[in-house]
Amino acid sequence: MNEDSFTKLKQSIIPRFSVTRPVTVTMCLIALLVLGAMAYARIPVKMFPSGFTRPFLYVRINYPNSTPRESEQQIARPLEEALKMVKGVQKVRTYSSSSGVRAPIDFRQGFDMDAAYNLLSDQLERLKPQLPEEAQDQVRIWKFNPDNFSTMWVSITVPPDVKDPYSYLESHVLQPLERVDGVGNVDVYGAQAKEVTVEVDQQRLSARGVGMTDMVTALQSDNFALAGGYVREGGKKFYVRSLARYTDLDQIRNLTISTSGGDVPLKDVAEVVYGSPPDRRIERIEGVNAMSVGVFAESGANIVAVSARVAAALDEMASDPHNAGLRYQVLRDQGEEIENQVNNLQSTALWGGLFAAMILFFYLRTFRMTAIITLSIPLCLLMTIVVMYFIGWSLNVITMMGLMVGVGLVVDNAIVILENIYRFRARGAKPREASILGASEVGLAITMATLTTVVVFLPLMVMSGGNATFFMTRIGVPVVVALLGSLFVAMIFIPLAAERFGGSRLKTDPKSILWTRNVYRRALAVSQPSPGRGSDHSGHLADPIVSSRQDQAQRGRGRQGPRH
Repeated sequence: MNEDSFTKLKQSIIPRFSVTRPVTVTMCLIALLVLGAMAYARIPVKMFPSGFTRPFLYVRINYPNSTPRESEQQIARPLEEALKMVKGVQKVRTYSSSSGVRAPIDFRQGFDMDAAYNLLSDQLERLKPQLPEEAQDQVRIWKFNPDNFSTMWVSITVPPDVKDPYSYLESHVLQPLERVDGVGNVDVYGAQAKEVTVEVDQQRLSARGVGMTDMVTALQSDNFALAGGYVREGGKKFYVRSLARYTDLDQIRNLTISTSGGDVPLKDVAEVVYGSPPDRRIERIEGVNAMSVGVFAESGANIVAVSARVAAALDEMASDPHNAGLRYQVLRDQGEEIENQVNNLQSTALWGGLFAAMILFFYLRTFRMTAIITLSIPLCLLMTIVVMYFIGWSLNVITMMGLMVGVGLVVDNAIVILENIYRFRARGAKPREASILGASEVGLAITMATLTTVVVFLPLMVMSGGNATFFMTRIGVPVVVALLGSLFVAMIFIPLAAERFGGSRLKTDPKSILWTRNVYRRALAVSQPSPGRGSDHSGHLADPIVSSRQDQAQRGRGRQGPRH
Protein backbone atom coordinates (compact mmCIF):
# COMPACT_ATOMS: atom_id res chain seq x y z
CA MET A 1 0.00 0.00 0.00
CA ASN A 2 1.46 3.40 -0.97
CA GLU A 3 2.02 6.33 1.38
CA ASP A 4 -0.78 8.42 -0.15
CA SER A 5 -3.32 5.84 1.04
CA PHE A 6 -2.05 6.17 4.64
CA THR A 7 -2.35 9.96 4.61
CA LYS A 8 -6.04 9.70 3.76
CA LEU A 9 -6.81 7.78 6.94
CA LYS A 10 -8.10 9.61 10.00
CA GLN A 11 -5.64 10.61 12.72
CA SER A 12 -6.74 11.23 16.32
CA ILE A 13 -5.41 14.08 18.43
CA ILE A 14 -4.13 12.04 21.39
CA PRO A 15 -1.94 9.54 19.44
CA ARG A 16 -0.56 12.36 17.28
CA PHE A 17 0.25 14.35 20.45
CA SER A 18 1.99 11.29 21.93
CA VAL A 19 4.25 10.81 18.92
CA THR A 20 4.97 14.46 18.10
CA ARG A 21 5.58 15.58 21.72
CA PRO A 22 8.04 12.99 23.05
CA VAL A 23 9.60 15.27 25.67
CA THR A 24 6.22 16.14 27.21
CA VAL A 25 5.14 12.51 27.28
CA THR A 26 8.46 11.42 28.79
CA MET A 27 8.26 14.05 31.53
CA CYS A 28 4.69 12.94 32.25
CA LEU A 29 5.94 9.35 32.60
CA ILE A 30 8.76 10.40 34.95
CA ALA A 31 6.36 12.45 37.08
CA LEU A 32 4.01 9.48 37.29
CA LEU A 33 6.84 7.17 38.38
CA VAL A 34 8.08 9.59 41.06
CA LEU A 35 4.59 10.27 42.38
CA GLY A 36 3.78 6.56 42.38
CA ALA A 37 6.97 5.69 44.26
CA MET A 38 6.24 8.32 46.91
CA ALA A 39 2.63 7.16 47.29
CA TYR A 40 3.68 3.51 47.53
CA ALA A 41 6.24 4.34 50.25
CA ARG A 42 3.79 6.43 52.30
CA ILE A 43 0.45 4.66 51.88
CA PRO A 44 -0.68 2.97 55.14
CA VAL A 45 -0.57 -0.82 55.17
CA LYS A 46 -3.27 -2.57 57.22
CA MET A 47 -5.07 -5.87 57.47
CA PHE A 48 -8.54 -4.40 56.89
CA PRO A 49 -9.65 -0.99 55.60
CA SER A 50 -10.45 1.74 58.10
CA GLY A 51 -14.06 2.78 58.48
CA PHE A 52 -15.50 -0.72 58.41
CA THR A 53 -18.07 -1.07 61.19
CA ARG A 54 -20.36 -3.99 61.90
CA PRO A 55 -23.95 -3.25 63.00
CA PHE A 56 -23.03 -4.46 66.47
CA LEU A 57 -22.28 -2.97 69.89
CA TYR A 58 -21.26 -4.73 73.07
CA VAL A 59 -22.09 -3.54 76.60
CA ARG A 60 -20.44 -4.92 79.72
CA ILE A 61 -21.30 -3.84 83.27
CA ASN A 62 -19.01 -5.32 85.92
CA TYR A 63 -20.57 -6.18 89.29
CA PRO A 64 -17.93 -8.15 91.20
CA ASN A 65 -18.65 -10.44 94.14
CA SER A 66 -22.32 -10.82 93.26
CA THR A 67 -24.49 -13.72 92.20
CA PRO A 68 -26.04 -14.32 88.77
CA ARG A 69 -29.52 -13.68 90.22
CA GLU A 70 -28.45 -10.35 91.73
CA SER A 71 -26.83 -9.33 88.45
CA GLU A 72 -30.01 -10.19 86.59
CA GLN A 73 -32.39 -8.39 88.93
CA GLN A 74 -30.33 -5.27 89.60
CA ILE A 75 -28.56 -4.79 86.24
CA ALA A 76 -29.86 -6.97 83.41
CA ARG A 77 -33.54 -6.10 83.69
CA PRO A 78 -33.05 -2.31 83.99
CA LEU A 79 -30.58 -2.53 81.10
CA GLU A 80 -33.09 -4.31 78.87
CA GLU A 81 -35.71 -1.66 79.62
CA ALA A 82 -33.24 1.10 78.75
CA LEU A 83 -32.19 -0.55 75.49
CA LYS A 84 -35.78 -0.54 74.29
CA MET A 85 -35.48 3.22 73.88
CA VAL A 86 -32.43 3.03 71.59
CA LYS A 87 -33.34 3.53 67.94
CA GLY A 88 -32.26 0.91 65.43
CA VAL A 89 -31.88 -2.00 67.86
CA GLN A 90 -32.81 -5.29 66.23
CA LYS A 91 -31.80 -7.89 68.82
CA VAL A 92 -30.56 -7.78 72.43
CA ARG A 93 -29.15 -10.64 74.49
CA THR A 94 -28.08 -10.35 78.14
CA TYR A 95 -25.88 -12.78 80.06
CA SER A 96 -25.71 -12.52 83.86
CA SER A 97 -22.90 -13.97 85.96
CA SER A 98 -21.20 -13.48 89.30
CA SER A 99 -18.95 -10.85 87.74
CA GLY A 100 -21.65 -8.73 86.09
CA VAL A 101 -23.73 -8.51 82.93
CA ARG A 102 -22.70 -8.53 79.28
CA ALA A 103 -25.07 -7.61 76.48
CA PRO A 104 -24.33 -7.97 72.74
CA ILE A 105 -26.64 -5.71 70.71
CA ASP A 106 -27.41 -6.17 67.00
CA PHE A 107 -28.60 -3.18 64.94
CA ARG A 108 -30.35 -3.00 61.60
CA GLN A 109 -28.23 -3.28 58.46
CA GLY A 110 -27.22 0.12 57.16
CA PHE A 111 -27.86 1.93 60.45
CA ASP A 112 -25.35 4.66 61.31
CA MET A 113 -23.21 3.08 64.02
CA ASP A 114 -21.80 6.42 65.18
CA ALA A 115 -25.34 7.60 65.91
CA ALA A 116 -26.12 4.23 67.54
CA TYR A 117 -23.09 4.57 69.80
CA ASN A 118 -24.15 8.07 70.89
CA LEU A 119 -27.74 6.97 71.55
CA LEU A 120 -26.59 3.98 73.57
CA SER A 121 -24.16 6.09 75.60
CA ASP A 122 -26.94 8.55 76.41
CA GLN A 123 -29.27 5.77 77.63
CA LEU A 124 -26.55 4.19 79.77
CA GLU A 125 -25.80 7.54 81.41
CA ARG A 126 -29.46 7.76 82.41
CA LEU A 127 -29.34 4.18 83.65
CA LYS A 128 -26.36 4.61 85.96
CA PRO A 129 -28.31 6.08 88.94
CA GLN A 130 -30.49 2.94 88.95
CA LEU A 131 -27.52 0.57 89.14
CA PRO A 132 -25.78 -0.58 92.34
CA GLU A 133 -23.10 1.80 93.52
CA GLU A 134 -20.30 -0.70 92.82
CA ALA A 135 -21.42 -1.00 89.18
CA GLN A 136 -22.05 2.64 88.28
CA ASP A 137 -18.44 3.24 87.27
CA GLN A 138 -18.06 -0.16 85.59
CA VAL A 139 -20.15 0.46 82.46
CA ARG A 140 -18.24 -0.17 79.23
CA ILE A 141 -19.28 0.02 75.56
CA TRP A 142 -17.29 -1.79 72.91
CA LYS A 143 -17.58 -0.88 69.23
CA PHE A 144 -16.13 -2.95 66.40
CA ASN A 145 -13.25 -1.13 64.78
CA PRO A 146 -10.38 -2.82 62.92
CA ASP A 147 -8.03 -0.05 64.09
CA ASN A 148 -8.65 -1.06 67.74
CA PHE A 149 -7.09 -4.49 67.33
CA SER A 150 -3.79 -4.89 69.10
CA THR A 151 -0.82 -4.27 66.84
CA MET A 152 1.46 -6.50 68.88
CA TRP A 153 0.96 -8.84 71.81
CA VAL A 154 4.12 -9.49 73.84
CA SER A 155 4.83 -11.66 76.88
CA ILE A 156 7.56 -10.20 79.12
CA THR A 157 9.56 -11.75 81.98
CA VAL A 158 11.12 -9.37 84.53
CA PRO A 159 14.19 -10.15 86.63
CA PRO A 160 13.36 -12.48 89.55
CA ASP A 161 14.73 -10.11 92.23
CA VAL A 162 12.20 -7.36 91.36
CA LYS A 163 9.77 -6.88 94.26
CA ASP A 164 7.23 -4.74 92.41
CA PRO A 165 6.87 -6.14 88.86
CA TYR A 166 4.22 -3.61 87.83
CA SER A 167 6.32 -0.56 88.76
CA TYR A 168 9.35 -2.08 87.07
CA LEU A 169 7.34 -2.85 83.95
CA GLU A 170 5.83 0.64 83.89
CA SER A 171 9.19 2.42 84.12
CA HIS A 172 11.34 0.09 81.99
CA VAL A 173 8.88 -1.18 79.35
CA LEU A 174 5.57 0.70 79.18
CA GLN A 175 6.94 4.23 79.11
CA PRO A 176 9.59 3.49 76.40
CA LEU A 177 6.95 1.75 74.27
CA GLU A 178 4.52 4.67 74.63
CA ARG A 179 7.20 6.98 73.24
CA VAL A 180 7.51 4.94 70.02
CA ASP A 181 6.20 6.85 67.03
CA GLY A 182 2.75 5.57 66.02
CA VAL A 183 1.89 3.83 69.31
CA GLY A 184 -1.41 5.05 70.73
CA ASN A 185 -1.83 2.91 73.85
CA VAL A 186 -0.07 0.18 75.83
CA ASP A 187 -1.96 -2.16 78.17
CA VAL A 188 -0.49 -4.61 80.65
CA TYR A 189 -2.04 -7.86 81.90
CA GLY A 190 -0.85 -10.27 84.56
CA ALA A 191 0.48 -7.56 86.89
CA GLN A 192 -1.41 -4.93 88.84
CA ALA A 193 -0.36 -1.81 90.68
CA LYS A 194 -0.16 -1.99 94.43
CA GLU A 195 -3.19 -0.75 96.31
CA VAL A 196 -4.41 -0.29 99.86
CA THR A 197 -6.71 -3.11 100.92
CA VAL A 198 -8.90 -3.05 104.03
CA GLU A 199 -9.43 -6.66 105.14
CA VAL A 200 -12.44 -6.69 107.47
CA ASP A 201 -12.81 -9.24 110.28
CA GLN A 202 -16.53 -9.95 110.44
CA GLN A 203 -16.46 -11.25 114.02
CA ARG A 204 -14.58 -8.23 115.36
CA LEU A 205 -16.89 -5.97 113.36
CA SER A 206 -19.99 -7.52 114.97
CA ALA A 207 -18.43 -7.52 118.45
CA ARG A 208 -17.77 -3.78 118.34
CA GLY A 209 -21.19 -3.00 116.84
CA VAL A 210 -19.79 -1.46 113.66
CA GLY A 211 -21.84 -1.69 110.49
CA MET A 212 -20.23 -2.15 107.08
CA THR A 213 -22.03 0.93 105.78
CA ASP A 214 -20.70 3.05 108.64
CA MET A 215 -17.15 1.95 107.89
CA VAL A 216 -17.40 2.65 104.13
CA THR A 217 -18.97 6.07 104.79
CA ALA A 218 -16.19 6.99 107.20
CA LEU A 219 -13.50 6.01 104.70
CA GLN A 220 -15.13 7.97 101.88
CA SER A 221 -15.80 11.11 103.92
CA ASP A 222 -12.26 11.28 105.31
CA ASN A 223 -10.38 10.94 102.02
CA PHE A 224 -11.12 13.68 99.50
CA ALA A 225 -9.76 16.69 97.63
CA LEU A 226 -12.28 19.51 97.24
CA ALA A 227 -11.96 22.78 95.33
CA GLY A 228 -13.06 25.73 97.47
CA GLY A 229 -12.98 28.56 94.93
CA TYR A 230 -10.51 31.45 95.11
CA VAL A 231 -9.66 34.54 97.16
CA ARG A 232 -8.45 37.89 95.80
CA GLU A 233 -5.87 39.90 97.71
CA GLY A 234 -4.63 43.03 96.04
CA GLY A 235 -3.61 42.11 92.51
CA LYS A 236 -3.23 38.43 93.32
CA LYS A 237 -5.67 35.54 93.02
CA PHE A 238 -5.33 32.57 95.42
CA TYR A 239 -7.11 29.31 94.76
CA VAL A 240 -8.48 27.52 97.82
CA ARG A 241 -8.43 23.74 97.87
CA SER A 242 -9.26 21.37 100.72
CA LEU A 243 -6.88 18.41 100.80
CA ALA A 244 -7.77 15.49 103.03
CA ARG A 245 -5.95 12.65 101.29
CA TYR A 246 -4.33 9.85 103.24
CA THR A 247 -0.55 10.03 103.20
CA ASP A 248 0.36 6.81 105.06
CA LEU A 249 -1.21 3.61 106.33
CA ASP A 250 -1.25 4.74 109.98
CA GLN A 251 -3.74 7.48 109.14
CA ILE A 252 -6.08 4.86 107.75
CA ARG A 253 -5.57 2.49 110.69
CA ASN A 254 -6.29 5.28 113.23
CA LEU A 255 -9.47 6.36 111.44
CA THR A 256 -12.37 6.39 113.93
CA ILE A 257 -15.80 5.06 113.10
CA SER A 258 -18.72 6.60 114.98
CA THR A 259 -21.13 4.08 116.50
CA SER A 260 -23.83 4.18 119.17
CA GLY A 261 -21.34 2.80 121.67
CA GLY A 262 -18.62 5.34 120.87
CA ASP A 263 -15.82 5.80 118.39
CA VAL A 264 -14.04 2.66 117.21
CA PRO A 265 -10.60 2.77 115.48
CA LEU A 266 -10.48 1.02 112.13
CA LYS A 267 -7.46 -1.06 113.20
CA ASP A 268 -9.63 -2.78 115.82
CA VAL A 269 -11.98 -4.28 113.24
CA ALA A 270 -9.84 -4.61 110.07
CA GLU A 271 -6.33 -5.04 108.76
CA VAL A 272 -4.94 -2.36 106.44
CA VAL A 273 -2.50 -3.84 103.92
CA TYR A 274 -0.60 -2.19 101.08
CA GLY A 275 0.37 -4.57 98.30
CA SER A 276 -0.56 -6.13 95.00
CA PRO A 277 -4.02 -7.68 94.72
CA PRO A 278 -4.23 -11.45 94.37
CA ASP A 279 -3.39 -12.81 90.93
CA ARG A 280 -6.38 -13.96 88.90
CA ARG A 281 -4.32 -14.63 85.77
CA ILE A 282 -1.10 -16.60 85.58
CA GLU A 283 1.27 -16.45 82.61
CA ARG A 284 4.58 -18.20 82.22
CA ILE A 285 7.38 -18.34 79.65
CA GLU A 286 9.36 -21.58 79.88
CA GLY A 287 8.12 -22.10 83.43
CA VAL A 288 8.90 -18.53 84.60
CA ASN A 289 6.14 -16.10 85.61
CA ALA A 290 5.54 -13.45 82.96
CA MET A 291 3.22 -10.58 82.05
CA SER A 292 1.42 -9.71 78.83
CA VAL A 293 1.69 -6.34 77.11
CA GLY A 294 -0.70 -5.25 74.37
CA VAL A 295 0.52 -2.49 72.03
CA PHE A 296 -2.12 -0.54 70.08
CA ALA A 297 -1.29 1.70 67.14
CA GLU A 298 -2.73 5.15 66.52
CA SER A 299 -5.70 5.46 64.20
CA GLY A 300 -4.53 5.71 60.59
CA ALA A 301 -0.94 4.66 61.36
CA ASN A 302 1.02 2.26 59.20
CA ILE A 303 0.69 -0.99 61.16
CA VAL A 304 3.71 -2.62 59.51
CA ALA A 305 5.96 0.35 60.28
CA VAL A 306 4.69 0.62 63.87
CA SER A 307 5.31 -3.10 64.46
CA ALA A 308 8.85 -2.78 63.15
CA ARG A 309 9.56 0.19 65.45
CA VAL A 310 8.08 -1.61 68.47
CA ALA A 311 10.18 -4.71 67.74
CA ALA A 312 13.30 -2.52 67.52
CA ALA A 313 12.43 -0.85 70.84
CA LEU A 314 11.97 -4.26 72.50
CA ASP A 315 15.35 -5.44 71.22
CA GLU A 316 16.96 -2.27 72.53
CA MET A 317 15.37 -2.74 75.97
CA ALA A 318 16.40 -6.39 76.17
CA SER A 319 20.03 -5.57 75.26
CA ASP A 320 20.28 -2.71 77.77
CA PRO A 321 22.63 -3.68 80.67
CA HIS A 322 20.31 -1.91 83.14
CA ASN A 323 17.55 -4.38 82.17
CA ALA A 324 19.51 -7.55 82.89
CA GLY A 325 17.11 -10.45 83.17
CA LEU A 326 14.39 -8.82 81.08
CA ARG A 327 13.15 -11.18 78.37
CA TYR A 328 10.29 -10.98 75.92
CA GLN A 329 8.50 -13.18 73.44
CA VAL A 330 6.22 -11.89 70.67
CA LEU A 331 2.95 -13.81 70.85
CA ARG A 332 1.18 -12.02 68.02
CA ASP A 333 2.42 -9.46 65.52
CA GLN A 334 -0.26 -7.95 63.31
CA GLY A 335 2.38 -6.17 61.25
CA GLU A 336 4.00 -9.49 60.36
CA GLU A 337 0.61 -10.97 59.48
CA ILE A 338 -0.19 -8.01 57.22
CA GLU A 339 3.22 -8.18 55.59
CA ASN A 340 2.77 -11.89 54.88
CA GLN A 341 -0.66 -11.26 53.36
CA VAL A 342 0.59 -8.39 51.22
CA ASN A 343 3.66 -10.35 50.11
CA ASN A 344 1.42 -13.27 49.20
CA LEU A 345 -0.79 -11.03 47.08
CA GLN A 346 2.26 -9.37 45.52
CA SER A 347 3.78 -12.71 44.58
CA THR A 348 0.43 -13.75 43.11
CA ALA A 349 0.37 -10.57 41.03
CA LEU A 350 3.95 -11.15 39.85
CA TRP A 351 3.17 -14.70 38.80
CA GLY A 352 0.04 -13.50 37.02
CA GLY A 353 2.02 -10.83 35.20
CA LEU A 354 4.71 -13.38 34.29
CA PHE A 355 2.15 -15.79 32.82
CA ALA A 356 0.54 -12.92 30.90
CA ALA A 357 3.96 -11.96 29.50
CA MET A 358 4.66 -15.58 28.49
CA ILE A 359 1.36 -15.82 26.61
CA LEU A 360 2.01 -12.47 24.91
CA PHE A 361 5.49 -13.56 23.88
CA PHE A 362 4.14 -16.82 22.46
CA TYR A 363 1.75 -14.99 20.14
CA LEU A 364 3.73 -11.81 19.43
CA ARG A 365 7.12 -13.59 19.09
CA THR A 366 9.04 -10.40 19.74
CA PHE A 367 10.64 -9.38 23.01
CA ARG A 368 10.21 -5.64 22.49
CA MET A 369 6.46 -5.77 21.97
CA THR A 370 6.07 -8.09 24.95
CA ALA A 371 8.16 -5.80 27.17
CA ILE A 372 6.18 -2.69 26.15
CA ILE A 373 2.86 -4.34 26.95
CA THR A 374 4.09 -5.94 30.18
CA LEU A 375 5.46 -2.64 31.51
CA SER A 376 1.99 -1.14 31.23
CA ILE A 377 0.90 -3.31 34.20
CA PRO A 378 3.05 -1.61 36.89
CA LEU A 379 2.28 1.81 35.42
CA CYS A 380 -1.46 1.26 35.82
CA LEU A 381 -1.00 -0.13 39.35
CA LEU A 382 1.12 2.89 40.34
CA MET A 383 -1.60 5.22 39.08
CA THR A 384 -4.13 3.30 41.18
CA ILE A 385 -1.96 3.51 44.31
CA VAL A 386 -1.56 7.27 43.80
CA VAL A 387 -5.35 7.73 43.71
CA MET A 388 -5.81 5.49 46.77
CA TYR A 389 -3.19 7.47 48.69
CA PHE A 390 -4.72 10.86 47.98
CA ILE A 391 -8.27 9.77 48.86
CA GLY A 392 -7.01 8.51 52.22
CA TRP A 393 -7.27 4.76 51.69
CA SER A 394 -4.82 2.12 52.86
CA LEU A 395 -3.20 -0.86 51.20
CA ASN A 396 -5.01 -3.83 52.72
CA VAL A 397 -6.34 -7.25 51.81
CA ILE A 398 -9.53 -5.85 50.25
CA THR A 399 -7.94 -3.16 48.07
CA MET A 400 -5.19 -5.58 47.07
CA MET A 401 -7.88 -7.93 45.76
CA GLY A 402 -9.10 -5.08 43.55
CA LEU A 403 -5.56 -4.53 42.31
CA MET A 404 -5.19 -8.22 41.51
CA VAL A 405 -8.41 -8.15 39.47
CA GLY A 406 -7.07 -5.14 37.59
CA VAL A 407 -3.80 -6.89 36.68
CA GLY A 408 -5.56 -9.14 34.19
CA LEU A 409 -7.56 -6.30 32.64
CA VAL A 410 -5.01 -3.54 32.14
CA VAL A 411 -3.08 -5.29 29.36
CA ASP A 412 -6.04 -5.55 26.97
CA ASN A 413 -5.93 -1.96 25.73
CA ALA A 414 -2.17 -2.03 25.24
CA ILE A 415 -2.40 -5.30 23.28
CA VAL A 416 -5.05 -3.93 20.92
CA ILE A 417 -3.18 -0.67 20.31
CA LEU A 418 0.23 -2.24 19.80
CA GLU A 419 -1.04 -5.06 17.58
CA ASN A 420 -2.84 -2.56 15.34
CA ILE A 421 0.28 -0.41 15.12
CA TYR A 422 2.29 -3.41 13.92
CA ARG A 423 -0.44 -4.27 11.45
CA PHE A 424 0.08 -0.91 9.78
CA ARG A 425 3.83 -1.38 9.83
CA ALA A 426 3.37 -4.75 8.12
CA ARG A 427 1.49 -2.92 5.33
CA GLY A 428 4.43 -0.64 4.67
CA ALA A 429 3.70 2.38 6.90
CA LYS A 430 6.57 4.22 8.55
CA PRO A 431 6.98 3.82 12.35
CA ARG A 432 5.56 7.29 13.12
CA GLU A 433 2.61 6.90 10.74
CA ALA A 434 1.93 3.39 12.01
CA SER A 435 1.89 4.56 15.64
CA ILE A 436 -0.53 7.41 14.93
CA LEU A 437 -2.83 5.51 12.55
CA GLY A 438 -2.82 2.27 14.54
CA ALA A 439 -3.82 4.02 17.78
CA SER A 440 -6.32 6.30 16.01
CA GLU A 441 -8.14 3.46 14.29
CA VAL A 442 -8.94 1.48 17.43
CA GLY A 443 -8.89 4.36 19.96
CA LEU A 444 -12.66 4.79 19.99
CA ALA A 445 -13.22 1.03 20.19
CA ILE A 446 -11.01 0.49 23.25
CA THR A 447 -12.45 3.61 24.90
CA MET A 448 -15.97 2.24 24.55
CA ALA A 449 -14.88 -1.22 25.70
CA THR A 450 -13.13 0.23 28.77
CA LEU A 451 -16.06 2.44 29.74
CA THR A 452 -18.53 -0.44 29.43
CA THR A 453 -16.39 -2.46 31.84
CA VAL A 454 -16.13 0.50 34.21
CA VAL A 455 -19.89 1.03 34.19
CA VAL A 456 -20.43 -2.52 35.45
CA PHE A 457 -18.77 -1.65 38.79
CA LEU A 458 -20.67 1.60 39.38
CA PRO A 459 -24.01 0.05 40.49
CA LEU A 460 -22.12 -2.26 42.86
CA MET A 461 -20.38 0.70 44.51
CA VAL A 462 -23.43 2.97 44.89
CA MET A 463 -25.99 0.36 45.94
CA SER A 464 -27.30 0.45 49.50
CA GLY A 465 -26.41 -2.51 51.65
CA GLY A 466 -24.06 -1.49 54.44
CA ASN A 467 -20.97 -3.67 54.61
CA ALA A 468 -21.55 -5.16 51.15
CA THR A 469 -21.32 -1.69 49.60
CA PHE A 470 -18.25 -0.93 51.71
CA PHE A 471 -16.33 -3.96 50.45
CA MET A 472 -17.50 -3.63 46.85
CA THR A 473 -16.36 0.00 46.84
CA ARG A 474 -12.93 -1.00 48.17
CA ILE A 475 -12.65 -3.62 45.43
CA GLY A 476 -14.34 -1.68 42.61
CA VAL A 477 -12.49 1.65 42.87
CA PRO A 478 -9.01 0.12 42.29
CA VAL A 479 -10.38 -1.83 39.32
CA VAL A 480 -12.02 1.27 37.82
CA VAL A 481 -8.92 3.42 38.30
CA ALA A 482 -6.68 0.69 36.88
CA LEU A 483 -8.89 0.37 33.79
CA LEU A 484 -8.95 4.13 33.19
CA GLY A 485 -5.19 4.17 33.75
CA SER A 486 -4.75 1.39 31.18
CA LEU A 487 -6.66 3.50 28.66
CA PHE A 488 -4.43 6.48 29.43
CA VAL A 489 -1.26 4.38 29.08
CA ALA A 490 -2.45 2.78 25.83
CA MET A 491 -3.30 6.10 24.17
CA ILE A 492 -0.37 8.19 25.49
CA PHE A 493 2.65 5.98 26.15
CA ILE A 494 2.20 2.97 23.86
CA PRO A 495 2.30 4.89 20.50
CA LEU A 496 5.52 6.66 21.49
CA ALA A 497 7.09 3.46 22.83
CA ALA A 498 6.13 1.56 19.66
CA GLU A 499 7.74 4.23 17.49
CA ARG A 500 10.98 4.51 19.47
CA PHE A 501 11.51 0.93 20.67
CA GLY A 502 9.38 -1.14 18.31
CA GLY A 503 12.28 -2.20 16.11
CA SER A 504 12.38 -2.41 12.32
CA ARG A 505 12.37 -6.18 11.67
CA LEU A 506 9.01 -7.95 11.53
CA LYS A 507 8.89 -11.65 12.26
CA THR A 508 6.74 -14.14 10.43
CA ASP A 509 3.84 -15.73 12.24
CA PRO A 510 4.18 -19.37 13.38
CA LYS A 511 2.27 -22.08 11.55
CA SER A 512 -0.16 -22.56 14.44
CA ILE A 513 -1.29 -18.94 14.23
CA LEU A 514 -1.51 -19.07 10.44
CA TRP A 515 -3.65 -22.20 10.65
CA THR A 516 -5.90 -20.58 13.28
CA ARG A 517 -6.25 -17.46 11.14
CA ASN A 518 -7.22 -19.51 8.06
CA VAL A 519 -9.88 -21.38 10.03
CA TYR A 520 -11.22 -18.09 11.35
CA ARG A 521 -11.33 -16.57 7.84
CA ARG A 522 -13.18 -19.58 6.44
CA ALA A 523 -15.71 -19.27 9.26
CA LEU A 524 -16.19 -15.61 8.43
CA ALA A 525 -16.57 -16.44 4.75
CA VAL A 526 -19.40 -18.84 5.54
CA SER A 527 -21.21 -16.18 7.59
CA GLN A 528 -20.71 -13.44 4.96
CA PRO A 529 -23.56 -12.58 2.52
CA SER A 530 -23.27 -13.31 -1.17
CA PRO A 531 -20.85 -11.11 -3.17
CA GLY A 532 -22.26 -7.76 -4.00
CA ARG A 533 -21.78 -4.10 -3.35
CA GLY A 534 -19.18 -3.44 -0.70
CA SER A 535 -17.52 -6.87 -0.93
CA ASP A 536 -14.86 -8.52 -3.05
CA HIS A 537 -15.24 -11.69 -5.15
CA SER A 538 -14.36 -13.95 -2.19
CA GLY A 539 -17.13 -12.54 -0.04
CA HIS A 540 -14.84 -10.41 2.20
CA LEU A 541 -15.70 -6.82 2.90
CA ALA A 542 -13.69 -4.44 0.77
CA ASP A 543 -10.74 -3.14 2.78
CA PRO A 544 -7.76 -1.66 0.91
CA ILE A 545 -5.30 -2.77 3.56
CA VAL A 546 -6.62 -6.34 3.78
CA SER A 547 -6.84 -6.56 -0.02
CA SER A 548 -3.27 -5.38 -0.36
CA ARG A 549 -2.18 -7.93 2.21
CA GLN A 550 -3.97 -10.74 0.39
CA ASP A 551 -2.39 -9.70 -2.91
CA GLN A 552 1.04 -9.92 -1.34
CA ALA A 553 0.24 -13.38 0.02
CA GLN A 554 -0.93 -14.57 -3.38
CA ARG A 555 2.30 -13.36 -4.97
CA GLY A 556 4.23 -15.57 -2.56
CA ARG A 557 5.99 -12.79 -0.66
CA GLY A 558 5.47 -14.46 2.70
CA ARG A 559 3.01 -13.77 5.47
CA GLN A 560 3.84 -11.07 7.97
CA GLY A 561 0.29 -10.37 9.00
CA PRO A 562 -1.11 -9.12 12.25
CA ARG A 563 -0.42 -11.04 15.43
CA HIS A 564 -3.31 -11.97 17.66
